[in-house]
Amino acid sequence: MTLAIALLATAFLAGAAIALIALIVIGIRRDDRSKTLTSNPRTLLEAATRRMLGVGVRVAHPDKHEKA
Repeated sequence: MTLAIALLATAFLAGAAIALIALIVIGIRRDDRSKTLTSNPRTLLEAATRRMLGVGVRVAHPDKHEKA
């Protein structure tokens, strides 16, 4: 009985990991295909993918450079 529960939990965790990786890959492909890496993400999936991968958009603010 304990072995069956352990196998079921392992299968569930493996499936969850595969699903997470699949979502990341889909987000990367959508973002790359639309050529929008220099602008804000268009969808929630793209935003979540960028957050998980640590990718962000940096915009230079001319006001900060002029005040110095």
